[in-house]
Amino acid sequence: MHNQYAWYFTTAMAASWPQLAYLGLYSGAGRAQLRKTNEIVETTAMSVLRLPKPFTKYIFVDSDQRCIDALRQRIAVLPSKHDVSFIPGDVNVVVPDIRRAMPTFSRGRGLLSFCFVDPFAANLRFAAIHGLSDYRMDFLVLLMLGRDVRTNLKQYHDDPTSTRIADFINCPDWRQDLAASRDKNIVRFMLTKFDEAMVRLGYLSAEEHLRHQITAAGTGVLQYVLVFYSKNPLGQKFWRETMKSGPPQLPLDLR
Repeated sequence: MHNQYAWYFTTAMAASWPQLAYLGLYSGAGRAQLRKTNEIVETTAMSVLRLPKPFTKYIFVDSDQRCIDALRQRIAVLPSKHDVSFIPGDVNVVVPDIRRAMPTFSRGRGLLSFCFVDPFAANLRFAAIHGLSDYRMDFLVLLMLGRDVRTNLKQYHDDPTSTRIADFINCPDWRQDLAASRDKNIVRFMLTKFDEAMVRLGYLSAEEHLRHQITAAGTGVLQYVLVFYSKNPLGQKFWRETMKSGPPQLPLDLR
């Protein structure tokens, strides 16, 4: 789905925008090993470089220097060359570095961006998204609402010093709001609060039909939810088309 949306984004916007930037937050090493088969597959940080119409700028961020080094080496041997910046560090801390790596723009040289946020846990602070929201930037965010939030809710709720949930959804009073809510479903609560925070930044609401839930294979247990945000209805149109298309079969050479 990430690949499909990136394809829509660059194919439709390349003729209108001289600069298209891609941000991969929690980018990883570009390849991953499947648990059951041990097969090595390319992840989004590599596949996004193989678009028929590539972005003009790529920025990858990961806290693991080994991932950054591996990704750098894998990109270096691709047949096509790209303008790429690698930023090692915690996404929540390095927003100033990301902004420095972003292309400069002007009225005559516009910039449109797409940011994929792919954490392994609910350790993203909303302030990181806020720090980039003044750009013309679409966000595709993986929210670890099942694997982390629902699993560890009691720990986060009962520890008065824990700000993990508050930082995640930009809601310091989340405990009181959850207690006052008629619906105690923590996943729906978190989706609503995160959506409200994005709307306050000027983004269009990610209504339920624009969310994509991922469950553990063979169990039906919720792992995470993909949510998409754009300030432009055209972005939402592309995302709706992405969701309708199912698993993307893009003309990308992933061998």
